Amino acid sequence: GGAGERRASGRRSSSAGAAVSSSTAAAPKAQSQPSVAFSGLPEGERLDGFLATVASLGGSVVEDAAALSGSTVMVVEPSPSVSRTIKLLVAVSVCDIVTPEWVDACRAADQFVPVDAYLLGECTVSSKGIKVPWDAAKARTRAAAAPCLRGRTFYITKTTSPDADKLKIIIEKAGGATVETLPTTAPRSPLVVVCTDRDRRELQRLQGMRNVSELRDAELLAYLLQQKYG
Repeated sequence: GGAGERRASGRRSSSAGAAVSSSTAAAPKAQSQPSVAFSGLPEGERLDGFLATVASLGGSVVEDAAALSGSTVMVVEPSPSVSRTIKLLVAVSVCDIVTPEWVDACRAADQFVPVDAYLLGECTVSSKGIKVPWDAAKARTRAAAAPCLRGRTFYITKTTSPDADKLKIIIEKAGGATVETLPTTAPRSPLVVVCTDRDRRELQRLQGMRNVSELRDAELLAYLLQQKYG
């Protein structure tokens, strides 16, 4: 992720990533103590203030994308665009994504307030200088209906960006499964090979193999942002 993640890592509460207990899971979000993640926010006085607000209200800060869960609230900066970090690619599958105004409202109320009025909507997502429109509200609705990659299995090559370790987290958080080796014969169930153009020679032997298909890494990330496969 960005500088915001690095800053948060030094201030993470010892209770980071703790899930809401079953006794409070059905309570309004204003009554729970969420874990909060920050993504793409620059280091500085503003981020320091957000971290202090979360700590003062008894919440915890999650720095690791793998630790994001349904009890996490992700705060992103939508202006001029949302940074397409690893955290964002995980968060779209598992948790609420809000604007910084949510933290301001929590500070003003001296408690964690419901996220509904601060959920991210239509915006622009940027990565490596490329900006694309994104409707976070539609993605949120689709994610709530069903995990985007549920029932699909993936093999990740060594040339992808993000790398295989990060893509594994992103895929599994979206309901997919991953395997570590390529099959030598046609697999019994469909397998998607996430790859780049640099993998052509390595993947030649898979050409025409039943139940095996290829998907470029950039396409997978686009599907995940939309929470719509294909």
